[in-house]
Amino acid sequence: MDLSIIERIKARYQRLGASSRKVADYIINNSTNAASKTITDISEECGVSTATLSRFARTLGYSTFSQLRWALASEINTQTESVEDIDIADSPKTVARKTLTANIETLTGTFALINEQDLVQARDYIVHARKLGFYGLGGSNIVALDAYHKFMRMPITVIHDIEYHMALMQTALMDKQDCAIVISHTGNDTDTLVLAESLRNNGVPIIVITSFADSPLTEYGDVVFYSISKDSKTHLEALESFTSQLAINDCLYALTAQYFGKRGEANRDRIRAVISTKHLS
Repeated sequence: MDLSIIERIKARYQRLGASSRKVADYIINNSTNAASKTITDISEECGVSTATLSRFARTLGYSTFSQLRWALASEINTQTESVEDIDIADSPKTVARKTLTANIETLTGTFALINEQDLVQARDYIVHARKLGFYGLGGSNIVALDAYHKFMRMPITVIHDIEYHMALMQTALMDKQDCAIVISHTGNDTDTLVLAESLRNNGVPIIVITSFADSPLTEYGDVVFYSISKDSKTHLEALESFTSQLAINDCLYALTAQYFGKRGEANRDRIRAVISTKHLS
């Protein structure tokens, strides 16, 4: 799946300079206006030079900013909504098809934004951690719990607490020898930011999973992964983000299992053995 211009901007956001981020924020939040305004207008509204706009366009693979603006306008005019709304007249199977198609597109878009360097760095933080903590609130807390459940099978000490104050206390006892995975769809929840601030103050390497490249949480991430989602009347953006957040954690778990090899298999066997005592043959 080809990434849209907005998605390409989000993928490069963390590597942009301060001036280019102003341009990125403007286009992400005002794509229709950006497509119709002159380069001088955009320069003034962003508070950057026209040279910055040209450099920004070249970062995305365009020769000039005018070419980027034209491409953005063309994309807006021709883009059809790939996430279909569910209609009251739809059959049950059609509802299922639309729902699963939306999730497939979410996963495909998320994969397109992942680069190998980030995967390797995240894996290295995880496998060398003395303790690995998982943090999230609301729906993201469920994602954190799912990751905690998976990573228990690895030869790593993992921690998670569904209660916020207990989780906050955990962050106070972590340090640079540990690693934290912090999950938030919006990336701007104040309680999540307090967790991230506590972790950063202790020098803990942080892996962030979020949907918004310009959110405050990304500033705390040593590695940042983006969970792509598209909103519609019947497909809530946060719910589709949930799907891709789970998938990102699955990728990190698979990389960790690959790294530990036999040691990970031994842990999984021990867990299977004790769980099997619950099930009568």
